[in-house]
Parts: sequence; structure tokens; C-alpha cells
Amino acid sequence: MRGIAYVVALVLTCTLRASAQSAPAPIAELARPLTNRTFERTPARLARGRYLTEGVLQCFICHSDRDWNAPGAPPAPGLKGAGHVWQAEGKPWLVAPNLTPDARTGIGRWTDDMLARAIREGVSHDGRPLAAQMYSNAFHFLTDEDLASVIVYLRSLPPIRRELPATVLPEGMAESLRVRVRRLRAAPPEKTTADSPAARGQYLVRIADCQGCHTAWEAPANPGQFGGGNHVERGGRAAFGANLTPSPSGIPYYTDALFVEAIRTGSVRARALDPIMPWIVFRRMSDADLRDVFAFLRTLRPIDHNVSNIDAPAFCAACRQTHGLGGHNHAKRIDRIAVDPASYDELAGEYVFDDNGVHAVVRRDGSRLLLTRQGREIELLPVASLEFDAESGLQAPLRFERGPAGRIVAFTILTAEPRYAPRRP
Repeated sequence: MRGIAYVVALVLTCTLRASAQSAPAPIAELARPLTNRTFERTPARLARGRYLTEGVLQCFICHSDRDWNAPGAPPAPGLKGAGHVWQAEGKPWLVAPNLTPDARTGIGRWTDDMLARAIREGVSHDGRPLAAQMYSNAFHFLTDEDLASVIVYLRSLPPIRRELPATVLPEGMAESLRVRVRRLRAAPPEKTTADSPAARGQYLVRIADCQGCHTAWEAPANPGQFGGGNHVERGGRAAFGANLTPSPSGIPYYTDALFVEAIRTGSVRARALDPIMPWIVFRRMSDADLRDVFAFLRTLRPIDHNVSNIDAPAFCAACRQTHGLGGHNHAKRIDRIAVDPASYDELAGEYVFDDNGVHAVVRRDGSRLLLTRQGREIELLPVASLEFDAESGLQAPLRFERGPAGRIVAFTILTAEPRYAPRRP
């Protein structure tokens, strides 16, 4: 899973006591109206909810103060689920609230649907957008039954009365979150297939948001999905996410037995994992689930990117950061093919990603093909018929697609979960 990682946990919102002045503005016109649905409390749901919440979802890694002096930095005794102010993480404005059912300072007065909407759709119990550190993008993939089970288990926790301040989003952040709220409301959760170990592993990797820390999202250059290099800070510590791909610079030497052992013990043979990697809760996962996760990781596209948190830091030409083994890396190499630039004309147009509504404009500039999205211009380099890569700015190659009439109708970014962008008429 996230070799050196953290995965944010379930309901990152403000407490019931948040004042109107300190809280971000409601987005009621975008949020799904609440319903009166409730989830039946059953022994099966209680057990499944405990397994998910205490394990793969890592809810109490973010919603608890942690004991960084203990192996794996577990939740501090007596404060599991009682909330956490992200002061040590450099975000003093961010508060992961109390998830225990205390009626005054926790979730005791929240309805089941308030929790469900917060988890899957990124909207607080009172209609405010949740900060991006709340990974509703990942939790959106929870099945209906798993979502219900998580909420049933949270209801069973011993209530802890703990006063916390409200989250106060930095200026402009609430407005920027509107796109996510609109998208998560519009997109129904996908049906999960479990017809192979890799498919079951993909579901677990999705809801754990492993790629969140194991992809260099915030680096000047992104070597590729699950290729490591994301700089993560927790508890006053910092580490770079490991490369989880089967590249020689990733984890090609792992077996499923070694993978399970690493998660169980927090060590890869003699090398200890940094406690930012929440193995302390991942070790609660079953051997079968961990083997399925590893089966999915073996299907990933290899990314050439050496990353270490124990070797001397050096500049990395691949992600343009400074980290261990960075000097062993090189700028992304692309095997470009020769094409007639006139062929770019049919590719030009506006495309819209169906997973987040972001618009991308493709245009020809002389002998170059350029893609612009969110103000960033990326030169697309041809590597095969209708397939392009980029030195920076893409997680994976991009492929244009023709419709039945022979016209270009969309492009797809070929990540582990392909991102589809239809062309606007």
C-alpha cells in the first residue's frame, strides 16, 4: 500500500459548535439534499465497519492525536477518534473532528445521511465543503454496504467529550472545492467487480487512496502514477512516498509473502518503514486482502524513479525535487516517433474529463501539439499512432480515440484507472 504514506481518514469537517463566522460558506445549492435514510445496525455491519475503519481506511490515523514515540505512531491512548488539529503538519487551520458519538463535541447528533454525504461527497453535516485533505475522491468508491458498515461502527465507539476548534479554510479554498462537490454529487459510485485478486486489490487501493501519497502530485514534475516522490508531512516528520510499481527502481523484488510481512511488521527485512506509512493500521488487514492489493500493484505500468528516505538526498531530474537516491534518476525519456504535424489538426478541440469536469484544450502550434488544462500548457509528444506522452504534466500516456464515423471523439489518459475525456461538439 502506501509505502511511505498517510491516507487521510473519513469525515474531515467542522464540529457542531463551529460559528458562522469561522466556517466556510455553505454550498447548499450544489450539495445533495439530505434524506432521512438510516442504516440498520447488524452484527455483520459492525464487524465489517470495524475492519474497514480500523484498517484500510485509516480513519483514526487522521482523526486522532498520535503517539509518535511508539512503533508505527498509533492513536494516543484514550483519544482514538477524538479528533486532531493539524498544527504539526503545518496546517493549523485544519481540524479533523471528533468521530465518536458524543452528542456535544462529536457526531452524536449527526444523522446517518449526514455522515454518508460527508464521506462520499465531501460536504459537511451542515452543508459546507470539506477540505481536500478529506479524500472523498477515494471514499466515493465505497460500496453501499461498506459505507453503511463504516457508519454503523462509528456509532458504536465509546463517546469522548473533547472540545476542538472549527476548521477555517484559507481564503478562496471553499470556492475552489465547488467543482469537486458538483462532480461527486453527479457521479454515482461505480459497481465494484471482484472477479480476480487484482480486481479486489484495486478496490482496496482505491478506497485507501494509495496513489494519493505514492504519486508525485505536488512535485515540479510527476514521473507517473504510483511512481513515488510525493512529499508527505505528518506529526512534525516528513518522507517521500515510495515507488510501488514493478519497475527495477520500484518493488520488483517483492513477493506477496514479503509484502504481507512488511505490512504486518513495519519493516522490509532489516529496513524499518517510516511511521508516516500507517502500517500500524494496515496490519489489521487480512492476509487475503493484502495479497490482493499486491496482485493489483503487479499490474501497474512500471515507472523509472528511485526514491529513498534513508539514503543521502540529492537532486532528482525525474521529479525535480531533492530526495534519497535522487541522483540515480534521469529526466523522463520518451521514444518519440516522426509524424506529419498536419495530422494534429484533427485532434484539436476542447475535451472535458468525465471524472472531475476539468476542461482541456488541444491545439496545434506549428509543428507542436499542445494541451492546456487549468492554466498549464503541456507539449504532447507522439509515441505511437494517436498516442502521446509528455516530459512533464501527465501521469501516463494519452491516447486519442475515433468514433464510428472516423472522427476523434475523446482521449484517454492510460492510468491504472483510465481517465476519459470526451470531445465537446
